[in-house]
Amino acid sequence: MKDAIVLCSGTGTNGEDLSKFPSKSIAQVPQLKRIIINCQRAGTEQFHIITDNAGLLKNLLIDDPRITSDINWVPPGESLSVDSGRVLILESSLVVTNSNSLEKFIRDSSDCREDEFSVLVQQDADPVVGMDRETGYVTKYFGGGSSVFGAFSVNFTEVPSVLSAAGLNTWLGDEATRNRMRIFSADSGYWYRLSDTKESRKEAERIIFSHVGKTATGWIARNINGRMSLPLSKLLIRTSLTPNAASVLINLIGVLCGPLYALGHPVLGALFMQVATVLDRCDGEVARIKLMETKKGQWVDTISDQFTVLSFLIGVPVGYYLQTGSTVAVILGTYNIIIFILFLIWSFYFLIKYTDSGSLVAYFEVDKHINPEELSLLRKLLARLRFLGRRNYYSAGLVLIAIIGGNSLVLFATSFALTLFLIHQLEDVIRILRIGKPKEVLQKETEQG
Repeated sequence: MKDAIVLCSGTGTNGEDLSKFPSKSIAQVPQLKRIIINCQRAGTEQFHIITDNAGLLKNLLIDDPRITSDINWVPPGESLSVDSGRVLILESSLVVTNSNSLEKFIRDSSDCREDEFSVLVQQDADPVVGMDRETGYVTKYFGGGSSVFGAFSVNFTEVPSVLSAAGLNTWLGDEATRNRMRIFSADSGYWYRLSDTKESRKEAERIIFSHVGKTATGWIARNINGRMSLPLSKLLIRTSLTPNAASVLINLIGVLCGPLYALGHPVLGALFMQVATVLDRCDGEVARIKLMETKKGQWVDTISDQFTVLSFLIGVPVGYYLQTGSTVAVILGTYNIIIFILFLIWSFYFLIKYTDSGSLVAYFEVDKHINPEELSLLRKLLARLRFLGRRNYYSAGLVLIAIIGGNSLVLFATSFALTLFLIHQLEDVIRILRIGKPKEVLQKETEQG
């Protein structure tokens, strides 16, 4: 939806004073700013902010490069005109955890007829409406309660009636008798209604952090690493440290793994890499919580991670050579570094040309661009094992390998794993370059997939 109205004044569906919420910070982000940024990501281009305190709210948004849309400040009672289409109406007490959930509501609401409007309610909540099962329309509205989230979609012609109502609760009650209200259910894990209490703000922050934890890739990242990184991220959001700075500082810890391997302390080296892997989640968590994700940030994180890996690849053979004097350490160490460099060249090339991401996680979208029937049996098998190449898996595995066999076993295991990845990528290179699809086509295929 092109237009959105944010109600920062008047009475909400719970009878609350909506002027109390726009400046409230949840996870260090003011409510109004969180709503606007998430709406922008869902496609909204123009905002109409209903408020009698425009001066204060403007200061919340000033000089923020993330705010790129047009903002119209409208005093309560003043007429507001929207040219056409459907309009998204949000109460300032609504906490939107991410743009995807908002985009889904917008997409579902677009199927409504012009004279219909939609209301977002909590899934599996106590009934707040009476329904006509044959038509699907709401026939009676029993009052707000926490199960009505405060997100509505109406035709542009209905905007004056919404803004002129004594309160949203009254407006919904009146409209329920006209057989044109539809409800859309949503998971409460992605939406929350604030009340004017400290406990409510804590619960909203808990939900936001919980959602960030769900976005992790891999069982270990979600259930082990995430449980350790989230408490630290909760502290970091209260500092001025940017996600990019956190990426660099965290990988300074990771880089120490190489010298420890070289000095003959493989277990300590593996533990330092594991600590860096756990902490490496913090920069992304802080970025998502504070809505600071950028493609540049993805690249900073990706590139800084590679210094940790390179330190590891150098330190392990050096440590093995100093212990044994074996030329095998030199041969395998050189072999591993060459494969690693080739891996980075092709992976970065793929990310730049075929995706709109700076994260190596996006490389695994390569399967969507290759006909699975053309893949070799070995490549299909490697695709099933590919999750082990994620850092949260292999760094944990290296701790166990270092305990069992020290530098020698770590070196041979690394060479074996990199050889498998080399085989995987060689087939990827051949298939992708042969297809030669333009970036725009492949991106569209990825989005549709």
